[in-house]
Amino acid sequence: MDNISVGIALFNDSDFFAAHDFFEDCWMDCEREERNFYQGLVQVSVGSYHLISGNYKGCGSQYKKAAKKLSKYLPVHQNIDLALLLNQIEPIIFDLGENPKNVDPKKFWNRIPKIEVTK
Repeated sequence: MDNISVGIALFNDSDFFAAHDFFEDCWMDCEREERNFYQGLVQVSVGSYHLISGNYKGCGSQYKKAAKKLSKYLPVHQNIDLALLLNQIEPIIFDLGENPKNVDPKKFWNRIPKIEVTK
């Protein structure tokens, strides 16, 4: 596995806390032009952790920040299909809306994002 594959595997196994730590280490060690990319992956990981924990306000906040950062690297960066990832989180952001306190958790049970790698 190459370096980023470890973080992707953690994320796709829903180990969002470990994925967050992994991507944060990458962020700390990367070149300047890659910082927003890794920070966006950190924020997607944190947002996904909040999603499965029922912290919908935190989820929406982190996903919005991630979408803004990762959109600068579309459609694919470091073999990650960012267009697909954003297509997974943007509807969640929309459905959480401005008042995530009144959200039906059942709307999100099967919508946890996955990171897809291109060939």
